[in-house]
Amino acid sequence: MTPQELHVLPDSTHTAAQNMAHDFLLLNRYPDVNALRIRHYDWLRPAFTFGMSQSYKYALSEVSDSSADICRRPTGGGVVNHLEDWTYSLVIPASHPLARSQPSESYRSVHDCIVSSMHEQGVEVILNFASPEHTGPSVCFEKPEVYDIVLRNLPTKVAGAAQKRSKKGYLMQGSIWRPALPDLDWTQFYNDFIQSLSRLASAETQFRSWPDWDESEEEQLIERFESEEWNQRR
Repeated sequence: MTPQELHVLPDSTHTAAQNMAHDFLLLNRYPDVNALRIRHYDWLRPAFTFGMSQSYKYALSEVSDSSADICRRPTGGGVVNHLEDWTYSLVIPASHPLARSQPSESYRSVHDCIVSSMHEQGVEVILNFASPEHTGPSVCFEKPEVYDIVLRNLPTKVAGAAQKRSKKGYLMQGSIWRPALPDLDWTQFYNDFIQSLSRLASAETQFRSWPDWDESEEEQLIERFESEEWNQRR
C-alpha cells in the first residue's frame, strides 16, 4: 500500500477569482489524486467571498469596501471578509477515510488540529458546540456555527470554514480572524497545523511546487469566477 502523503503547496497572493479557480483546480485537477494537499494564500486586493447558496444581493449588502473583489465560492457557507483574515484551503482525496466521514466530522477533525496548534503557543481557544440561533443568511465571523473555533472565555469566533464534497474528494476553505489573535506567531502556527494534520491523516509531509495546470482551463475558470453569470446566479 502506498504511504499517504500531505502536500504543502507554496503560499500565493492573487485576486479572489484566481484564488477560487486555484482551489477548484486543487480539488479537481491535482495530478496526485491520492495525496492530501494544503495551501495558505493571501489576497491581491480587498476581497469578500460568499457561499454557493447565498444571495448575491445579500452578500453585496454586507460588503464594507466598495473597491473590494466580491466572488462566489465553489463551497457553501456565509459571507467572509478577507480584509484581515488568514486563509487556507485543504483538499482530502476521496480515497482517504477522512473524506468519507460525515462532513461535520471532517470539519471537527480539522478544526481540532487548529485548536491544538494554537494551544502550542498558549492561545486559549476551543471548539464551539452550541447551535446558532439564526437560520437565514450569515456573515462568517458574526456568530459561530457548531465546531467553529472560539476564544475560551469570550464569545468571539476565531475560525470557520466552508466545505464542498465531490467525487474527487473534500474541499475545505478556511478562514482565521487575525484581529482576535494579536499575539499568534503565524509561521509557527502554520508549521504546527501542518504537523497536526499529518498526524490526523497518518500522512508524510512533503513540500511541493505548484502543478502545471492547463493554462486555457485556468484562464476559463478565472473568467468564470469573475463573471456576473456566476456571481449573480442567485
